[in-house]
Amino acid sequence: MKQSVNWFRVVSVLLLAALALGLLPARAIAQQPAPASSAASASGVPDSPNPFVVQDSVKRVSDHVYMIPDGGRFGVPNVGIIVGSRATLVFDTGMGPRSGEVDAREALKLGKNTKIYLSTTDFRPEHVSGGQSFPPDSVWIVPEAQKSDIDESTLKFIDSFVKRSANLADALKDVKLRSPDVVFDREATLDLGGVKAQLLWFGPAVTHGDVVVFVPEDGVLLSGNFLTSKSYPGMGESTASATNWLATLDKLEALRPRIIFPNHGELRDASLIASEREVLRALQSATRELKAQGKTAEEAGQILTGQFDVKFPDWKGPTAIPGIVRRFYAESQ
Repeated sequence: MKQSVNWFRVVSVLLLAALALGLLPARAIAQQPAPASSAASASGVPDSPNPFVVQDSVKRVSDHVYMIPDGGRFGVPNVGIIVGSRATLVFDTGMGPRSGEVDAREALKLGKNTKIYLSTTDFRPEHVSGGQSFPPDSVWIVPEAQKSDIDESTLKFIDSFVKRSANLADALKDVKLRSPDVVFDREATLDLGGVKAQLLWFGPAVTHGDVVVFVPEDGVLLSGNFLTSKSYPGMGESTASATNWLATLDKLEALRPRIIFPNHGELRDASLIASEREVLRALQSATRELKAQGKTAEEAGQILTGQFDVKFPDWKGPTAIPGIVRRFYAESQ
């Protein structure tokens, strides 16, 4: 089994190089799905009156990076567009084909080239369900873990979303889920021409296959689910490791980004990494104390939600604290 995975990684790297040089057609590779894994925790996306990526709202982030902002709306990610002289990478599709059409138009307009790559934060509909609207020769690249999540769970989540509201049903009614074209192990680097995009997988987070993208020439980190604009992270019960999350923050900091481009919310500087680490380590320490006192995970979650809402008043989403506490409880000795 190990030999097979290593072989595939070598093939993937070679194919990525060939794709970057235009030597292979876009859909050059198919990967057999990994064994089915349990679905990640529910997305928690409430209804949105406008769950679509908005046309003509692009903002320039740096020399090569652009953002289509989420506008503070549920179910809408910040879409990233990294533009090189030879190719363009889009990070996330938004909800449904209509959002994907906007992404593709903006990418082609900004890039002034016809080669488009796509990568996605994770398998959930607000990140992948617009992929069918990208050009037929576009190349969708994800880690092996995300490919497994897509195979196992995306259509189930779409079925769940369409039952939540008429707005989400309208956004997702014409989805024809495409399959990723290239799968990598832990890292893939795309040379877009004058700028590189590093696609990185650090292990399970909100889902099994969370991706971040680093653009070293511009110092921009598209942080996916790991960093948001001062919001407590949602750690999936069946996927996330709070310990690994803290270790990943150290790895993200080691990249030395200047700009944090979060999945949701406003742009931040690199101090957001230290800020999230401070909050999580404080939770970890407080959790250990309460566990030593004989408190259950549920009791500790309730206590710390109240305490941290006061201690860190500028942090949003304290309802995620009990889930973080449960992860620390499960992982503590």
